Amino acid sequence: MKKIKELLKLRSVRIAAVSLLLSVILGSTAYSWYFYQRQVAVTAEIDSPMSIYINAAHKEDIIYLDMAGINMEEGTHKDFVFTVQGEYIRAFKLQLAYTTNNQLSFEIFEATESSGTGGLVQYHSDETGADYSYDILGSALPLRYLNASAGDRIANSNMHTETYGSYDNVNTYAEPIYCQTQDAIAARNRVAVRSHNYFILRVSWPAGKHNDRETDLLYIAAKAGT
Repeated sequence: MKKIKELLKLRSVRIAAVSLLLSVILGSTAYSWYFYQRQVAVTAEIDSPMSIYINAAHKEDIIYLDMAGINMEEGTHKDFVFTVQGEYIRAFKLQLAYTTNNQLSFEIFEATESSGTGGLVQYHSDETGADYSYDILGSALPLRYLNASAGDRIANSNMHTETYGSYDNVNTYAEPIYCQTQDAIAARNRVAVRSHNYFILRVSWPAGKHNDRETDLLYIAAKAGT
């Protein structure tokens, strides 16, 4: 885990849950795929003026993406909303990398926003003082896995060298699972050159799971293109 933390160079948001500490690292097109020469993230310049970035619900600053309150002794999942915003973007893919200490699984759904609190996920904006709610639009986005099969909760060794190089003394759960959306996602809500898409990230765990007070790293990135 220490080596992963040293490798991750992006701004991170560390959130204390009820008994789970989940660190979320978010990237954009400035960060292409997950690794290169023993790095989990690598910069890859995108021609100006194209830009894409991840924000919290209602297009607000990422500091408002609060993933506290994960209690694995209550229910089997919890939902969180985030936004992908872009300029001159027609389509993009989402990429995930995550460690597996807590045996969590992740699904991503496109979502719709409405005013009020009647939806699946509620969000109160400190910026506007208003309430917003979000509902799932369609099925979970299909994910393509590089070093696991869909439904697997532990990574295989296919990406070990790219992540850790020749270092072999790695805990099984510190091997990140890497995946990305199988199909490109069309940019929505376009106004002139700008667009924004809402998503619901569903964090799930097995029924009967106890809070283990472990730490996991979750990396989320948006990459422009098809």
